[in-house]
Amino acid sequence: MTPIFAMVVTLFLGLVALAALTDLTSLTVPNRICAAIAALYPVYAVAVHQPDWLAAVGIAAAVFAVGAALFATGLMGGGDVKLMTAIALWAGPEMVLEFMLVTAVAGGVIAILMATSLRFVFAYAFTALGARDAGATVLGRSVPYAVAIAIGAFVVIGPPLLTG
Repeated sequence: MTPIFAMVVTLFLGLVALAALTDLTSLTVPNRICAAIAALYPVYAVAVHQPDWLAAVGIAAAVFAVGAALFATGLMGGGDVKLMTAIALWAGPEMVLEFMLVTAVAGGVIAILMATSLRFVFAYAFTALGARDAGATVLGRSVPYAVAIAIGAFVVIGPPLLTG
């Protein structure tokens, strides 16, 4: 693993984690995080001589189109759509379906947990650890979907990047 490749992968994974943490504490995903994830992709593509970069751009565009429709109907937040689009760029045609599946399952589990009394346990734990904003989010009715998106990225995209 070259130093540039290691730096880009570390930044990618760190930015994905930051997006999840930000969504957990404020129910927003800042545009600058999504833009930074997308902007890192060309550096990654050059570093690994990515032959399918154009297909990855097409996949990301398709994810954005579907996400925009979900946003327009109120089913998904705009920040979540942009985050999923930026990460789909990294997933490319090889991993995008698996990424979406793991993200959907993780989102379902999070939604179920937030619909049960377990959310009070999580809220208390976050508050006890000093993360009052995260505790308040868990007590709310909105699902911090960037957490599920991050789980999908870490489970599906993370291992190939870390072993590549």
